[in-house]
Amino acid sequence: MTPLLPTPIRRIVIAGGGTAGWMVAAGLAKCLGRQYDICLVESEEIGTVGVGEATIPTLHFLHEILDLDEQVFIRATQATFKLGISFENWRNVGEHYFHSFGRTGKPHWTAGFHHFWLEGRRRGVASDYGDYCFELRAALEQRFEALRDGAINYAYHFDATLYGRFLREYAEGLGVRRHEGKIAQVLRDPSSGALTALQLHEGPRIDGDFFIDCTGMRALLLGEALGVGFESWAQWLPCDRAVAVQTTLVGEPLPYTRSIAHPWGWQWRIPLQHRVGNGLVYSSRHISDEAARQALLANVQGEVLRQPRVIPFTPGQRDEVWRLNCVAIGLSSGFLEPLESTSIHLIQKGLTRLVQMFPTDGIYQSDIDEYNRQSRTAIEGIRDFIILHYHVNQRSDSDFWRHCREMSVPEPLRHRIQMFRDSARLNVSADELFAENSWVQVMMGQGIQPAAHHPITRQMETRALADFLGEVRKDVARKLIQLPRHQAFINTYCKAGPPPDTSSMGAPVASASQQHAAPLWQPQPSVQTVELEGGARVYVVDDFATDPASLVRWVQAQQAAFQSVPGHPYPGPQLSLPEPLAKPLEAWYQRHALPLLGGGLPQGMNARFSRVLLDPAQLDPRQRICHRDDSGLAADQRVGALVHYLFEDERLGGTVFFRSRLSQEDTERLFQDANHLDAMRFERRYGVPAAYMTQSNALFEVIGRVPARWNRAVFYDGSLLHSGDIQCPAAMLRAPGPGRLTLNGFFQRRMN
Repeated sequence: MTPLLPTPIRRIVIAGGGTAGWMVAAGLAKCLGRQYDICLVESEEIGTVGVGEATIPTLHFLHEILDLDEQVFIRATQATFKLGISFENWRNVGEHYFHSFGRTGKPHWTAGFHHFWLEGRRRGVASDYGDYCFELRAALEQRFEALRDGAINYAYHFDATLYGRFLREYAEGLGVRRHEGKIAQVLRDPSSGALTALQLHEGPRIDGDFFIDCTGMRALLLGEALGVGFESWAQWLPCDRAVAVQTTLVGEPLPYTRSIAHPWGWQWRIPLQHRVGNGLVYSSRHISDEAARQALLANVQGEVLRQPRVIPFTPGQRDEVWRLNCVAIGLSSGFLEPLESTSIHLIQKGLTRLVQMFPTDGIYQSDIDEYNRQSRTAIEGIRDFIILHYHVNQRSDSDFWRHCREMSVPEPLRHRIQMFRDSARLNVSADELFAENSWVQVMMGQGIQPAAHHPITRQMETRALADFLGEVRKDVARKLIQLPRHQAFINTYCKAGPPPDTSSMGAPVASASQQHAAPLWQPQPSVQTVELEGGARVYVVDDFATDPASLVRWVQAQQAAFQSVPGHPYPGPQLSLPEPLAKPLEAWYQRHALPLLGGGLPQGMNARFSRVLLDPAQLDPRQRICHRDDSGLAADQRVGALVHYLFEDERLGGTVFFRSRLSQEDTERLFQDANHLDAMRFERRYGVPAAYMTQSNALFEVIGRVPARWNRAVFYDGSLLHSGDIQCPAAMLRAPGPGRLTLNGFFQRRMN
């Protein structure tokens, strides 16, 4: 079949940041980053919804793909652990139940455990259904431990803003470029209708071959530009507003989310290490925004940290989530309220589905159709599970709950409810998000009492049935008593420090502005040209920062925020350059360095503070050889690079430049092997020892050096092979303060 769009994909453009944008950027960079140029466009002026702070266990799969360290992630996001959701007042006022993430009891091949429990209850030998679930009992007793081998099924509560920042640093560490600015226009090909570029307001044009819409409920690309319609599910999900507020933490954080029903909706409480996320989801037909805001404030604990904000929404799904060369992921594809914490899961599922079905040689309509089919099936299954909570209730205290009980529901859900009422059976397919035990917990929790259950349970003698149920319950109790309290485990395993103060990100700028807006970077630089063997040139600017000492002091205050990015070849932790520093740096580069490096149309910058901390013996193959900074670029793209030395001890090393002694083909094969071979196999094949490369060898020869000097900046073309000239690693490892601290910048441009 002929491709719908035959052009091969080289450039991926992600529109929108937040959790969705940076999850997509991180996942694509990790899985496909060597093959594509990936950039993300977002504006600091456009806020994110930022209330999706509770997750489900499927998030572990994404973190395994990204190779994230759990303790690093938890500390960076102020996370706590989650074992399920407590539903309070949902069945009826004053009646509660718990939806846990765990497995309840032991199933038989003919029937689920709940059939045996129902028979045990009929004979008077069964206790509460929750007594047979390890995770449920641990949650209610506030116990937790991250046990090995999947012995406990858990998720997280975390700060969504910090999570987005964490993923941004990860993605940028893998080469994703961020463009700051608002999208002024979405450009399309007049013949095919496909998207071609995003024109930023008072900024550059960002060209691409494939676009991912993470612009939130507005769906700027898929909805507005491509005209894809939206199917509302308001007839089944009557809530259309949320109001959210953050409060200080009171007492120990619970290892579960609280969902508290009210006459016009429900309230969430999500405990983090440093605060609590609170919110109301409600129907504007049954309560006003102001009354909802007051009701929320009347039902929170702790000090209110910021004023509540109202978030209007319409539950539903785009008619298509992939059209032409644009895929919507996150709120731009559809919205389901956060009752079962599925928003982040749907982002993750859209990402993983896209990676699995990513176009190869052009875009085929068959792939688009299958992606859309799978996306709709997945979200409709979750939709029905959420409708179940509303529809099956015994409340008579408000019009809202009476309406929910009396409304018609989608036919698959109606059939599933009726089958459970009749025979306790559930026909749950393997690819559904919520497994049988989740449906059982909610159906029975909401008050459904099955009329019958599987006859095989009658085969057991009463004594045998009692022993079976009793052994399951004892096993839960035995495991439970070994768990520490949730807070105690956090304290020993992953206690986070104070959250980063975003206002401090501008501290160096603030000090400069107090000096009558003194520039951060040398406004009248004296540029020295260093010519390398073979004719290539690098450019050196001494006294680059106007106040380098304040930069170092600020970095030292942020040392806890440095992260070693999993999978990144840099031999130490990194910290993304804050916007108040990045914008002036990018402007300086375009004015002073870009003309020296050959000009071109600027296409964004990625910059970070970096510290080299690895002992030579710990270096992996990529860190033992020189490297380029232009991997993965299109033929018409170039990158300029900057290293700015922010240390006084010149023994810590400057930058050394190389050329390959191998053919181009053999050089590329060497770099591929460095990415894939373990250290021992790489050393046997190429004879490269565990050391920083600073001298010529059989593979590469030195063509020049730039020695380190305090506050010196070096600019060079990213195609040049280079490495840190670290000839005294012992001095580097013993260096006080931040040690070998550099500011590294990468400036992409398109040649005219």
